[in-house]
Amino acid sequence: MNRLPLISWALAVWALSAGPVHAQLPHIRLDRIFPLGGEVGTQVLLEIAGKDLEEVNALQFDDPGLKAVLVKPNQFQVTIAPSTRRGSHDVRAVGKYGISGARVFVVSQGLAEVSEAEPNDTAEQAQTVPMNCAINGNSDGNGDDFFRFRARQGERVTIDCQAFRLDSTLRGSMALSTADGKELAQSKPYYDRTDPFLDFVAPAGGDYILRLHDATFAGGLPYRLVISNRPQVENVFPPAVVPGEKTELTLLGRNLPGGKPAPEWVVQGQPLDRLAVPFVAPSDALLLQGFDSISALSAASLNARGLQCWPPGLENALNPMTLVFADAPLTREHEPNDTAETAQEIVLPTVVCGRFDKPGDADWYTFAAKAGESIRVDLLCERIGLPGDPFVLVTDAKGNEVASMDDHGINFNSLAQNNRDPLGNFTAPADGRYRLLVQDRYRQGGARFVYALSIGKAEPDFYPVAFHETPVAPSCPLLRRGGSAFCELCLNRRNFSGFVTVEAEGLPKGVTCPPIHVGPQTEFANVVFTATSEAPDWSGAIRLKAWAVIAGKRLEREVHWSQRRWNIDNINTSRACREICLAVRPGAPYGLKMAEGRISLAAGSAGETRVIAEHLAADFKGKIQLNGLNLPPGFDVATAEIPADKSEAKIKVVVASNVPPGPYSIVLRGDAQVPFSKDPAAPSKPNVRVADPTVPLTVVVTAVTKN
Repeated sequence: MNRLPLISWALAVWALSAGPVHAQLPHIRLDRIFPLGGEVGTQVLLEIAGKDLEEVNALQFDDPGLKAVLVKPNQFQVTIAPSTRRGSHDVRAVGKYGISGARVFVVSQGLAEVSEAEPNDTAEQAQTVPMNCAINGNSDGNGDDFFRFRARQGERVTIDCQAFRLDSTLRGSMALSTADGKELAQSKPYYDRTDPFLDFVAPAGGDYILRLHDATFAGGLPYRLVISNRPQVENVFPPAVVPGEKTELTLLGRNLPGGKPAPEWVVQGQPLDRLAVPFVAPSDALLLQGFDSISALSAASLNARGLQCWPPGLENALNPMTLVFADAPLTREHEPNDTAETAQEIVLPTVVCGRFDKPGDADWYTFAAKAGESIRVDLLCERIGLPGDPFVLVTDAKGNEVASMDDHGINFNSLAQNNRDPLGNFTAPADGRYRLLVQDRYRQGGARFVYALSIGKAEPDFYPVAFHETPVAPSCPLLRRGGSAFCELCLNRRNFSGFVTVEAEGLPKGVTCPPIHVGPQTEFANVVFTATSEAPDWSGAIRLKAWAVIAGKRLEREVHWSQRRWNIDNINTSRACREICLAVRPGAPYGLKMAEGRISLAAGSAGETRVIAEHLAADFKGKIQLNGLNLPPGFDVATAEIPADKSEAKIKVVVASNVPPGPYSIVLRGDAQVPFSKDPAAPSKPNVRVADPTVPLTVVVTAVTKN
């Protein structure tokens, strides 16, 4: 089930994403890889599918231990060095039309790699697989995939269907039965509210049958199915650590060596194991700026800071533990705190580590605050891979509501960061005591429902994230020589409304990226890259950093990258990637630059400058329309046009009177119809839309002119 599903999956995605679009210049897109993973120290034959994959002769991984050699078109021999880091990796295709967005390739250790083999459509045809294996397969559409494995009496076995976490659209459903057909368990969505998971103890020694299918009965959707008796981590408590401090963590999970049964924590009808392990939290300054991950995290995690790591002594665990970096001393929740009258006393600032112990559990806390004090509330749950949907309610001592917090996160174009974690600020109306309630929206509770609640002074900060400018299709900036391309940026501001500057590092020869100046209270900006006409072909990773001056000190933050998971219009989900990549290729039909790189305007005034066009394609003679591209608030640029027989146009920049003084970057976007065919010898070439940005213009706004 390898070749045909590869084609059918690509066609299915095309059909889902098809709609009223304008034809554009080719831009590589990687839709799918198969298999989704491999074992360290082995080789894997990897197939890819996507769009505009001409002359793809290389794959780029985020780990030097992964190397790919082209075998034939769209097929690579991937070598996984023994030193390769375990966990999820980003892989990108490199070809004639740039470097693609990333797909997830997972590297495991100690699991036998098994390829699903047809026919396995009935229990009688079930494919025999060993314990501790990773099965790479594709869904059968209206059919099922059956697998047979042997377990010893009393052996605890976990079955993990990895799909959403590995960029597959499979909605897996599993059922487990004895060899004679007696059903033992059926799965429900478990990880990320999508991927199913089963945990069972074999009632007798012998064979067991697992049935797997896609819940929507779609065919050709890849999955990685892990059947194992190795240690598996459910969660860790406390879920937050103070950088540099030594602590003791309590793991809950399955098959934890040295662990003891925890009968009070039952999941899927089985008590979890409990194990205490010592841990020293890292304190590296760069590490503390983001989320150092082992598995692929959602884009929502990019407005939090933490790490994933293997538990000490459990380096062979199937999955890592996820921890939040605490920015204040830790407080552990303790019962009874189920009512406002029994609220647990806390001292701000603190990071409260709690758990909804049982369904309907309510956790109340009480603290002192002074009139006018601004207090930040930031609860992490979904962003660290936990299943709860908490909300926060703040009242005064008499029970009057002061504030409430619920879901948060920015969704804009290809960025999808909305999540179920409460975030917000409130201002204490008077000196006194306040109470804070944390509860799951759907009254869920139990071993899995852990959270970390940061509460304290509202400190200024920002969490910059860049993302591809194509609204749906995952992509990387493609610079055609002589032209420009851009990505978008979201600052994710927290209690900070000042100026931010964004700069690029590690750019290849012939590529420039002027600093971008983002004005106060503005979340979004455009980062523009320009390639000279002599820039050589190049594909690779670069770095963006953002900095601001806060309270007289320079605060610098690394810019992280987010991309859409799929090229499907109606599924708005994106994930974090480890690298920001771009490519340089030939073929820009035109290039746009500003006649001046910098102008000064008083707030409440207007000024003129010029946009200069260079026609680079011999057969492009048309006009270029100019419009503002995500202009900062308070700025307006009237639509302009560079006629077909001209090389420039005047633009009028208007600045509102309420725009604060300082530097701002504005970008215009050209829009033209350009003759193009992939075949350079084609007798006729249809027009395609080319919408490329100008080089940014810095507008220095001065104070309103007084008469």
